[in-house]
Amino acid sequence: MKNEEHEETSILKGQRVLNRGYPVLVAILVTCACLLDVYGSMGCDFIRLEIGFEPVNDVWQDSGAQFGLFYFDSPGTITKETNFALFNKGCQVYSTSFEDNFISTDVSWNSSRFMAYITGISGVLGTVAAWLLAISPCSWLSKTLWMAVLRVTMVLSTCAGAAMFAFFNTGICTEDLWLEDEQSSRAAESCQPGESAIFGIASCLAFFICSILVLMRSPASQEEKHLAGDGTVKT
Repeated sequence: MKNEEHEETSILKGQRVLNRGYPVLVAILVTCACLLDVYGSMGCDFIRLEIGFEPVNDVWQDSGAQFGLFYFDSPGTITKETNFALFNKGCQVYSTSFEDNFISTDVSWNSSRFMAYITGISGVLGTVAAWLLAISPCSWLSKTLWMAVLRVTMVLSTCAGAAMFAFFNTGICTEDLWLEDEQSSRAAESCQPGESAIFGIASCLAFFICSILVLMRSPASQEEKHLAGDGTVKT
């Protein structure tokens, strides 16, 4: 009898530790996923472009560069620096002429930017919801945030983050946009994933793991935790 009581007590203690730690673990993972997403989408090394020759386009004459969704990096080109130096130091803002010639009419580029906004907003909302869930004493608020906000934002961030990689189908990689001379043009030789793309892949995986965690179970309410601690209710 004593062995059974001891075993039951051990199970209850383990359950209490799990109930207390699970929301905090999820909150930490969601925060990491959100930061990875910011580094990926705000970086200037999503695509490493190699044109293979020096084009004679009015707005671009370098044979290669590193392009991001919103910023770029090219050693021979200096424009206005970005305001997000904490996440993308050294990156530069696209000029108005570059936007008009290459970005404004590119469906893939603009779709990827839109997906980046969706992922970022969902990630921030999910992070706020996760930490409120981890520290909130209100069982109703905890369950509402978990069910209505956190689950939706994690799934949405995963899907939108994956859709952001349509950027590799952008015209600068797939279309004959680069002028060899006044009469002929051709496509770039290669577009390889850069450091920002690696961060983007990591953020997608992290959001996917978070989605599984929040869909798999919801945390016990504070009231249930208290009852479990007394041994009257098991969750």
